Amino acid sequence: MSLPRAEHMYLELPAAYKYLKLLSGCIEELLTSVADIADRDVVTYNIQLAAHEVCTNIVEHAYAGNPDGRIAVTLTLLPDPLQMTIDFRDTGSTFDLACIPAPNLDEVRERGYGLFLIHNLMDKVDYTPRIGSNHWHLVKYL
Repeated sequence: MSLPRAEHMYLELPAAYKYLKLLSGCIEELLTSVADIADRDVVTYNIQLAAHEVCTNIVEHAYAGNPDGRIAVTLTLLPDPLQMTIDFRDTGSTFDLACIPAPNLDEVRERGYGLFLIHNLMDKVDYTPRIGSNHWHLVKYL
């Protein structure tokens, strides 16, 4: 079964880790509308993990733990080519993506793998920082 038309879901989450399970559920639910996803469980998990990493970075770095921060999320399934896109918007601090070094995978660390995971789990990752507004755009071809 192919996807007959684009499907959209909009969320506005408080910038707190405890709300990430809502995002995971929405990702999983949207993907159920696509019947023929190879390795569905793996693809779903990878998209959820990448989304969690983006949100974790927003909570921890953009908002620096500010409980008043908000994360606007748009989940979209597009039929041609079949893909899921996720857009995140926040009003926290910006950063220069080019200044973040790739982790040394020969070194064991507890932290610092988020951006590496996001880029390796998704097919396309764009980050656009602006004063007062950050935008992440992730794409996974299904």
